[in-house]
Amino acid sequence: MEKMLLALLCLFVITACNKEEADFSEAEVRQALSDMEGTYHGSVKVSYHNGETIANLSDGTAVSRDSLRFTLSLLPIAELVKDEAAAARLREIGTAEVSAGYEFMQMDSGIIHFCLHPNDIVIYGGYGAPPTLKIVFDQLFGGDALTDTKFMLLNISPAELWVNGERCPDFKQLVYHFQGNCE
Repeated sequence: MEKMLLALLCLFVITACNKEEADFSEAEVRQALSDMEGTYHGSVKVSYHNGETIANLSDGTAVSRDSLRFTLSLLPIAELVKDEAAAARLREIGTAEVSAGYEFMQMDSGIIHFCLHPNDIVIYGGYGAPPTLKIVFDQLFGGDALTDTKFMLLNISPAELWVNGERCPDFKQLVYHFQGNCE
C-alpha cells in the first residue's frame, strides 16, 4: 500500500510541475515575451552535436520580441563543407539571420524555459550564379531567460545543409550555444 501511495504521489508531482504552453494564458505568454524583450549581446560557442568545440565567437547577437532573431555566423559551416562553391558562398555571405518562434515550456519566478522553432535559411543562387543553399534546423533545442538580470542562453542547431536541392552528405550537425545580456 505504501509503495502504491508513493507511486501516486510521484506521478502527481511530475504532472504538477509539467505546465505546457497550451496551459499558459494569453496574458502569461504576453508577459513572458515582454519580460524577454530586448537585444542580447554575448558569446557563441559552436560545437559538433554531442562533440568537440570548433569555434568561439565573441560577437553573438539575439533579438527577442514576439519571436527570436539570432545572427548566425556561416563561417564555421563553411569550414566543414567539402563543396568548394558552397563553402566560398558561405564565406562570402558571412552571417545570416535565423528567426525562431518560441514554445514556452515552464515559467518560474524570474526564469523562463523555452523551446525554439527556427525557420530554415535559404540562400538563393542558380542560373549561372553560385549554388542555392538551404540550412535546416533541428526543432528540439531552446534555452532559458533570466528575466531579473536580463540574461539569456539558447541553443540553435543547424542539422542539415542542402546544396542545389541535394543534401550535403559530409555536413555534421552543429550546435550554436549563445549566452548574453540585454543592452
